[in-house]
Amino acid sequence: MTSLITQNALPIVGDRIQLQQVILNLVANGIDAMKDNATENRIISIRTSRVEKFAELSVSDRGPGIPEDNLKGVFEPFFTSKAEGMGMGLSIARTIVEAHHGLIWAKNRDHGGASFRIRLPLKPNSRI
Repeated sequence: MTSLITQNALPIVGDRIQLQQVILNLVANGIDAMKDNATENRIISIRTSRVEKFAELSVSDRGPGIPEDNLKGVFEPFFTSKAEGMGMGLSIARTIVEAHHGLIWAKNRDHGGASFRIRLPLKPNSRI
């Protein structure tokens, strides 16, 4: 796993446990997506940054990516690409992020794999 975490704190207001579950779901999905990769190509990247008045977190993998026609549907309830999946993880993640007044979206990386981004408003009156 690689990470590029901004040096400045990005304070947000939110339920720590719920947001942790969102991140864990994205990491677990990335791990599942790379199960057929050679061990040395199983890399998850986690990055944080500030974008205007928002904290942004991305979780990217080097799996096969998401078929273009499925990109918008991955957050719908019961959508799954896994034989054993229930299709609720990303739907719940979206509900949690939106309840925190944020956005979540997915895109394919240019050189393979998928990237999920979360954007949450920074805590009001934070000085960073």
